[in-house]
Amino acid sequence: MSETIIRARVDELEKLECESIFKNLGLTMSEAVRLFIRQVNIVKGLPFELKLNATAASEHDHWFKEQVEAVLAKVNQPARISASHEDVGTRLKSKQAALLLKKAA
Repeated sequence: MSETIIRARVDELEKLECESIFKNLGLTMSEAVRLFIRQVNIVKGLPFELKLNATAASEHDHWFKEQVEAVLAKVNQPARISASHEDVGTRLKSKQAALLLKKAA
């Protein structure tokens, strides 16, 4: 059976939370997508409800909130140095170019 690649743009936080839930269910993102597609084809519609039990869901929400708060605490530190998205992109491209030149030499 030949395989194909599916690409989708999703909100980064939504993706991270989803990956965490799949991990708790013992699935990777790819496995979950394949499972979903297979079931859609079998039942010709949305196939199933798969979710954590109430305790696990509550624990996950608590963990996720802690992770977000930890990142926000770092971001909101008074001594934090920030850079614009464009500046970071420019620096990254410069480093990539330097690495390519080094590799070519």
